Amino acid sequence: MATQYQVSISMDSDTIEKLKNGGFALYGFKAVKTANQGGAPLVWFQSTSFLDNTVITWDEQYQAYISTDEIIANGKIHASSSADIDLEQTMMVSQQGTVEVMQEGTPSAISISNLGTSQWTCGISQQTGGSTKPMCAFPLYGKNLDVIAPIEKVLLMFASNTVNTGTVIYKAYSSGVLLDLTSDQSRSVSYDINQGWDWGGKSWGQSVEAQESLVPLLITS
Repeated sequence: MATQYQVSISMDSDTIEKLKNGGFALYGFKAVKTANQGGAPLVWFQSTSFLDNTVITWDEQYQAYISTDEIIANGKIHASSSADIDLEQTMMVSQQGTVEVMQEGTPSAISISNLGTSQWTCGISQQTGGSTKPMCAFPLYGKNLDVIAPIEKVLLMFASNTVNTGTVIYKAYSSGVLLDLTSDQSRSVSYDINQGWDWGGKSWGQSVEAQESLVPLLITS
């Protein structure tokens, strides 16, 4: 059984009504660790279903992918090829873009190896809300290997922007909260449309300001 993680967001009826009337959506981003430079976080999930207790869940189920899309601000990354993969495995990418998963790999990470000379965009996807969605994008150069380790940190924010999952985002479009679930598979927070996020001042939560750069928060070396 894959480990499941959960974040519960409590909101009062006034906040919920204003979020719905204002056309807001809840956006989620997932953190990774890698030595690769030049990568970007992607919108991992988007939701407009708000309840007084909104619950977000995700599983330790992953895919690796390659794409022909460039990593540019507000660009959308579409997977050209992808494969289910576990930690400590490697996805091999042929010159033609076909993929095959091998058992050998880096401990606690997912590896993507380019056997050809064509440049790709690559990354990993993780399951949330019943579907597997990309959460990061990195350049994969010819004859190179990218090693990406998922970490259990999730960034949440409400915003009225209309942004699809898989979109490259470099700056926060509103204030948010970065939650660390590495030591506990469940966290509870609250949100008020005027007061913002509250996690009781615990060390596992971190405030994120509007327009703050997301790369240092979500892509660590």
